[in-house]
Amino acid sequence: MPREPEDVWALADLAMPFAVRTAATLRVPDVVKDGPVALTDIAKRCHAEPDPLGRVLRFLVHHGVFTEPEQDVFGPNEVSDALRSDAPDGPQPWLDLDGAVGRADLAFVELIEQVRGHHSAYSAAFGRSFWEDLAHNPQLSTSFDSLMETKTHGIAPAVATAHDWSVYSRVADVGGGKGVLLAELLRSHPQLRGYLVDLVGPARNAARYLDEQGVADRAEVVTANFFEPLPVEADAVILCDVLGDWDDEDATLILRHCTDATTERGRVVIVEMLPDPQRMDLFTEMDLRMMIYVGGRMRDLEGTERVAEAAGLSVHDITPLDNGYTIIECLPSP
Repeated sequence: MPREPEDVWALADLAMPFAVRTAATLRVPDVVKDGPVALTDIAKRCHAEPDPLGRVLRFLVHHGVFTEPEQDVFGPNEVSDALRSDAPDGPQPWLDLDGAVGRADLAFVELIEQVRGHHSAYSAAFGRSFWEDLAHNPQLSTSFDSLMETKTHGIAPAVATAHDWSVYSRVADVGGGKGVLLAELLRSHPQLRGYLVDLVGPARNAARYLDEQGVADRAEVVTANFFEPLPVEADAVILCDVLGDWDDEDATLILRHCTDATTERGRVVIVEMLPDPQRMDLFTEMDLRMMIYVGGRMRDLEGTERVAEAAGLSVHDITPLDNGYTIIECLPSP
């Protein structure tokens, strides 16, 4: 059924998302969570200017976010409460314009130029690549690592139960951050020992986290770059939610190094979101984000098989998970 013209205008609106993100970044929902607060006090606590902030909040009030019980006094409602930084699984960390993902979304203003083939959107917007930005800005790096950890917490339990990990004795979680997935695997499968493999920055808290999770005696943190040969050997080398960050050439190189790190009968276990008819809106959105942020791409099974084959692997088994992700078990090609 075709959309009405006014619906198309709503699809193209920029005022609302930027106003919401501004309020979320300044943490206005936190300030007013207990009841109405005068604009001057909100501005002071949010380190903002009263007049422009008031105009943003008044716009949001008339679009169902916040209340204004009297002039220049703003209060909470159900929508603003959902934007609080302490809302369980809330969107605030993803909308925060001072964080890595919120900032990266600003690169969408360069989407048209990337589509025209003129330049990559993120580098054009910020003068360096997404990964260079994280390396130069500890605040962005910390926010990105935190978001990825939150995301992995949602994936790890299903990965730990849906695949037969009993056939392995040693696993390596490559690009695993502080070890959320590895800790889940080691807790769930006492026979396993594991390596957490990542760069110094993402893995900086891994040893402490693995100790807190009670698995440090069976885990080793290894600092390495997956664009170089990996200094580990394991029965299963895991890449969880990694390949979408990279184009086909880089994804192939990563997989080749993972293949080289497997034992004689080892395998590479890829965990990625594949297209699902029920989640195509999310899949296609993530594909755009990967293109804009890092020049990567989301892949269907055929695309994943293609980069796996280029790396000397063949897909042996596929296990769809209920959350839209799929475990793709790969064996080295004969």
